[in-house]
Amino acid sequence: MVTQKQRRALVRPLIERRPDLAFHRQYVFFRDIRHYLRGAFLGSGGYGGLNLEAFVFPLVRGSKYPYFGGPHPFGLTRDQIPFVKYYYPGKNEPDLNSEALALEVSDLIEREALPQVEGIVSPAGLADRPGFAFRFFDEILGACFEGDFDRAERLVVAYAAREKERQGSWIILSEQRGDPPEYEPCGIALATEGHRFHDSNEWRIAYLGKLLQSDRSRIPALLHEWEEYTVNNFKLNKYWVRTPFPCDG
Repeated sequence: MVTQKQRRALVRPLIERRPDLAFHRQYVFFRDIRHYLRGAFLGSGGYGGLNLEAFVFPLVRGSKYPYFGGPHPFGLTRDQIPFVKYYYPGKNEPDLNSEALALEVSDLIEREALPQVEGIVSPAGLADRPGFAFRFFDEILGACFEGDFDRAERLVVAYAAREKERQGSWIILSEQRGDPPEYEPCGIALATEGHRFHDSNEWRIAYLGKLLQSDRSRIPALLHEWEEYTVNNFKLNKYWVRTPFPCDG
């Protein structure tokens, strides 16, 4: 497994020459964060290797977990596929502790990963790079971001109907530590204030859908709360620039 010390050493050449970047936890990112965390993720690969991936994470997802990956939609062009590089341990791969690899990794991030994500600063920018989007959720949140609440409501209702048709009911997996997994129904009508910061994306979207149908005036404040929730959980407070949404009016 790649250690935090190794990650920090691998990106040191880049951080030293780019004051607009920062390194935190397992990722390098653009320092002034306004709505979107954008950068390169240094993950632990199989058998002690290293995975290097470009990523975009909208803060408005209101997430507790830095989940950057995901299946890419079909039909992406070569230019739309997010940058990824795998380093496997073995005699033919460079030493993770070597200065040569640090120079290579820093160069790859700067030359290949960052240019893909630097311009993604709005829902429209993310839509143009679907390989970085979390399907359905980012589209719904993007419509709210821009203040197009009618479109957001249509998308939430369509998503709920799709899930009900696909699974028989809109359900999510609920699992407590040490207990067997249980499935519970999930839907707009079932959402309560207790789901506002729920760990499940489905429940948060269901809660958003309920506001879209009942009290849209609360949505801008909710988006700001979800951004702050993400920032606090990712420990990014000193890099975050609190910024208005178009929907703030």
